[in-house]
Amino acid sequence: MSSNAVTPIVYQLQQGLQQVDFRSLVDGFDLKSLVSGLDIKTFSWIALIVVALIFLYEWWTKSYGYDASSLAVSAADYWQGNRDQFTYDPYVRGSRSLEPLTEVLDALANAVKKWESSQENDVRNRSS
Repeated sequence: MSSNAVTPIVYQLQQGLQQVDFRSLVDGFDLKSLVSGLDIKTFSWIALIVVALIFLYEWWTKSYGYDASSLAVSAADYWQGNRDQFTYDPYVRGSRSLEPLTEVLDALANAVKKWESSQENDVRNRSS
């Protein structure tokens, strides 16, 4: 659309706005009467419905899998990087009750790392 086609519309809008009395519009707005006439129960229900609709929309349109996988990978990195710090204490290292726990955490960390590397390979294969 060229500027010549828009010019008559802008001119009419400009002429119409000169005839509008904004002062009477602002003076006629009374916030106190608006708030005093507000029904709290109805307002609460409307606000609750709006928040629920926004939550459902966000829930359906976004995938939170990336956030969960990055959290698992960072936890696995932390465990693998600080494993000796947790198991350095001779009481902890020699404890029969905590030995299976460290083996389980090692296995989980290795599984997460293996899964993450397979995910990265899939993304690279798709992009090439």
